[in-house]
Amino acid sequence: MLPAGGYAIAHQKHSAFKRVAEVKINLLAHYSSAAIKVLGTWEHRGNIELYFKHRYQSFNHPIGSLTEYYKFNAEDTEMVLRDLQQMQPKILSQDEKNILEENSSCEQIAV
Repeated sequence: MLPAGGYAIAHQKHSAFKRVAEVKINLLAHYSSAAIKVLGTWEHRGNIELYFKHRYQSFNHPIGSLTEYYKFNAEDTEMVLRDLQQMQPKILSQDEKNILEENSSCEQIAV
């Protein structure tokens, strides 16, 4: 079983329910059991995974080839949750919106 204090962080486009199912499948490929509890979700935080991997690199706990898993003690977990709760939503600049619109137009033409 994954030692106590194991956590996953991920940017997701689908529901937390689907992500929990994916995490459970990943863990059961390496451990005999897996208990999963969602500690929080944050909308408009597409930048969070890269930020997290950089800031908390020393806590990284890869499982096989999967790198989105981390190991924290109780005190560190509280610190990380406070950090995540203080992150501001990502608001796209007009330039970023224009790029997305251009890419969307290109995809429609390519189809």
